[in-house]
Amino acid sequence: MKYQIRYGAIGGQGIITAGSLFADIAVEMEGRYAACSPTYSAVVRGGPTKVDLMISDAPILFPHATSIDFCICTDQRPFDLYYNRLKDDAILVVDSHLVTKLGDTKRWRIYSIPLINETKKRAGNIILTSVVSLAITQRLTGLIQYDNMVEYIKRWAPSHALDMNLRAIDIGIELIERYSKKAALA
Repeated sequence: MKYQIRYGAIGGQGIITAGSLFADIAVEMEGRYAACSPTYSAVVRGGPTKVDLMISDAPILFPHATSIDFCICTDQRPFDLYYNRLKDDAILVVDSHLVTKLGDTKRWRIYSIPLINETKKRAGNIILTSVVSLAITQRLTGLIQYDNMVEYIKRWAPSHALDMNLRAIDIGIELIERYSKKAALA
């Protein structure tokens, strides 16, 4: 098994953290191999950024995504820059307010979610986009177990921010379930 994930965002939204968390959980809690390759623009905050994540049952020899199975993108600029390696049957999660020009949408399984607005409104901090994205990825890929994700976040989050991070997991799960149902009804 080899699975390739890409997170694209604007610097400062915590998306690089999402990749690191997913890789750490895959290695430490699931016994898999993982590699992360972040890319930043010259402007770290506010500029397009991405992280490629490879998860495998075998050692990873090349740490860059070449055929992406799953992608979350929270802004149009990083989408335009980084969508080119998505497989034809890839799962694509986009922020419904900020990524509106997708091109040939028949190529991918698309989930359009107000990710940034809902994270701000319900979690209170945009940086929690990392944990919300982690939960969405867990739910849609099944590459890591839910219980392992929660246990890892309990160890990782500072004690003063633990409840907020656990709430971010719930928000991610709720968002993907709510918008999956809406897509099925459309």
